[in-house]
This record gives sequence, C-alpha cells and structure tokens, in this order.
Amino acid sequence: MTALKVIGIVFLILLLIGLLRIGAVISFGEETVVKLRIGLLRLTLLPRKKKKPKKQKAPKEKPAEDNKENKQRKLPKLTIEDLFDLFSAVSDSLGGMLRSVCKRLRIDPLELTAVFGGTDPAEIAQAYGIANAFVWTFMPRAEEIFFLPNSAIHLGMDYEAEATRCEGTIGLSVRICDIIAIAAALLLPLVKWFLRFKKLHANDPKPTEDSPEKITEKLSA
Repeated sequence: MTALKVIGIVFLILLLIGLLRIGAVISFGEETVVKLRIGLLRLTLLPRKKKKPKKQKAPKEKPAEDNKENKQRKLPKLTIEDLFDLFSAVSDSLGGMLRSVCKRLRIDPLELTAVFGGTDPAEIAQAYGIANAFVWTFMPRAEEIFFLPNSAIHLGMDYEAEATRCEGTIGLSVRICDIIAIAAALLLPLVKWFLRFKKLHANDPKPTEDSPEKITEKLSA
C-alpha cells in the first residue's frame, strides 16, 4: 500500500504540474513591460533592474587541438532542399495537433487602444477605416482558433494629435501538458529527419584549403 500511495502522490504532482499555465503578459504604450507568468508567480523581465557592472575577465584561449576537433565535428551546411524537407516533416506531424492546442492557448487579457492622428484628416480617416476592417475581419477568425475570454479593442481618431498613439496589454498562456505534447510530437520526426540528413551528406567532400568555405573561415577568423 505504501508504494501505491507514493506512486499516487507522484502521479498527482505530475498532473498538477501538467495543468500549470505558463506564459507572458506584454504591456506597451509609454513604457514596455514584459512579465513572465508561471502559475500564480509573476516575474518582471522588462524593464530590467540596473545591475552593478562586473569586472570583465579575459577570455581563456582554448588549445589549438580542441579547435581542430571542433572544426572536424561540424555538421554539413543546410541546403534549401534540407530546409524544405525539415518543414515538411514538422508540418505533417503537427498539423492536427496544433489546431487543438491553439484552441487551448489562452489570450487573456487582450486590451488594445489605437487613436489615429496626423496632419492630413483624409489620411487619418483612411487609416481608421482600414484598421476597423482588419480588426473586425480578423477577430472572429481569431476567436475560432484561440481561446479569447476577454477582449477589448478600441479605435478612435484625433484630428488634433500630430501622430498615432497605441497602447495595450496582451497576455498569452498555455498549459505545460500542451507544450509536452507538442515536443513529443516533434521528437520522432526530427530524429528521423536528422538521421536522413546525416546519411544524405555522409559522402560529401570535405572542404580543402583552397575551397570557398576554408577561405571564408580564414577571412572571418
């Protein structure tokens, strides 16, 4: 019974951690503030607190042998075909999962205010009309894809203002279990792609001293 209790407690702790939400809240306007959210914990990332300058230590030079080994262990450079292959491998495995995860992505709060200004009243009215059309076309689609419990977007015009001003607060959060699900879905196709990539470039000729790659490395050194 004791072992079952320990397993049950561990399972409960893992379940609570999986349900924990992590995300960020960004406020912009007169000042940009970025806060990291982990459950009920809030950590301010911006603006950063000023720290006392530390004494800079001289970087240690690595032995020449280590540098040679690192150069020999470099992976082949990615080509456009490799990038397309990577994108295809990732998109195929995440296609259906991302649709369900995006619905569980919580965007809260979503508070945006934009007041259009300028020197030309016609341009102000035109920008205001375009912004209205974009917002009310995009918002219904966004509500279908994401979870938006509270959203408030206000647009206005100020013919006496010399410039447009914007301010707002946007919060994004997702459960840890969803992040783990995405990582698990990515792991297998990425491993398969990497093995295929190494096998494809296994017989590539190594760059000689007169090759463009070696010349570029010498010039950048």
